[in-house]
Amino acid sequence: MYLKYILTGIALLIGGLLAVQGSINSQLGGLLKHPLQAAFVNFFVGAIILLAINIFAKIELPPKETIKAIPLYLFIGGAMGAIYVSSAIILIPKIGVATMLGASIGGQMIIASIIDHYGFFNVSVHAVSPGRILGIVLLIIGVILIQRF
Repeated sequence: MYLKYILTGIALLIGGLLAVQGSINSQLGGLLKHPLQAAFVNFFVGAIILLAINIFAKIELPPKETIKAIPLYLFIGGAMGAIYVSSAIILIPKIGVATMLGASIGGQMIIASIIDHYGFFNVSVHAVSPGRILGIVLLIIGVILIQRF
């Protein structure tokens, strides 16, 4: 029972890292004179870290047959991550970290609720409820308040 709360707390902490990452990447984009260069550095360093973790953990690469059998649309996650990081680097100096993250989380919650409700991408179904809708509306109201004041 408590595991759910512990995991939610971990997710909360990881979410906090997005604010730090966005702020650092935005500063890096200014120093490199282009936000896409900062995004490239972000993913390059991340790839090196993941490679090192895989080597340290002795995780083998999957066989070519396994990779070839994966539907192509499942590889777009990296592209989505690149779009998100690049957009954050561009938008944070213009609208601030709180507005950028609040709005992006609002968008995530809207799409996540649709995915949950219909069970897209083989996730377990969690029907949209009045409480979920109210939570999303309050989140969006929060973004509007953050932007105005």
